[in-house]
Amino acid sequence: MRKKSMSERKLAIISMSGGLDSATLCAEALYDGFDVFIINFNYAQKNSVEQIAADNLYDYFKNKYISNGQIIGRQKINLLPLMSIFLETWNNMRDSGKIQKESGHQFYMPSRNLLFAVISEVIGEIIALNQEYKKVYIGLGIHKHTEEAYGKERPQYWDITPQFAKKLQELFELNDVKKIRVYTPFVDKTKADVVKRALELNVPYKMAWTCYNPSIKEGVAIPCLECEACKERQLAGEKVGVHDINAYQIILKGGKYD
Repeated sequence: MRKKSMSERKLAIISMSGGLDSATLCAEALYDGFDVFIINFNYAQKNSVEQIAADNLYDYFKNKYISNGQIIGRQKINLLPLMSIFLETWNNMRDSGKIQKESGHQFYMPSRNLLFAVISEVIGEIIALNQEYKKVYIGLGIHKHTEEAYGKERPQYWDITPQFAKKLQELFELNDVKKIRVYTPFVDKTKADVVKRALELNVPYKMAWTCYNPSIKEGVAIPCLECEACKERQLAGEKVGVHDINAYQIILKGGKYD
């Protein structure tokens, strides 16, 4: 493979949650010729299964792309010390239904993608300054709301909308040190489009975790098939002919579930 010139090199910071959207986003960035730096955030998720999925997906991508060096690194960022101050209060409000009443979503987390994007920009700019990348792209695996799964009257998560991506781009353009770009290849696509692209890019979708409320049996996490995330994934899979898209599981490390 021809070595890229300095002017050709471009850096994408991808927050890979362990879910199908971010895994496909990572594959898309690699396909588009980016050097990819992966970040995994621990932000006090409802469950830790997706963190295990993120580890598995990172190993997959690293091994697949090790020959051309497009995966240039990875960093795990633990936000739990920050979030733990409010975690008990937040979980109590979520379990009582107050979060869903206020936001329209049971598993809403305030400004999650905004927080991830800002931290990703900080890390991306540091890497770019050190390794002489002229442009930094912050990857966001956002796509259109699926009404069949969430309901027509239900609001879309505000930080996965095209308006959010546009405003974030405007904010990053204030940076006069490095050119910061928001990378959102699926912003006008549906979940079904994302699944279709995942198949085209050979993303191991059964390694990607989606469910918000899994059950645990003998050290194995199994999707509930009832939460909004499971329903959206199933509908998307069926639209592109992948009817077993929710027939997957994650083996927990040491058989334990946090």
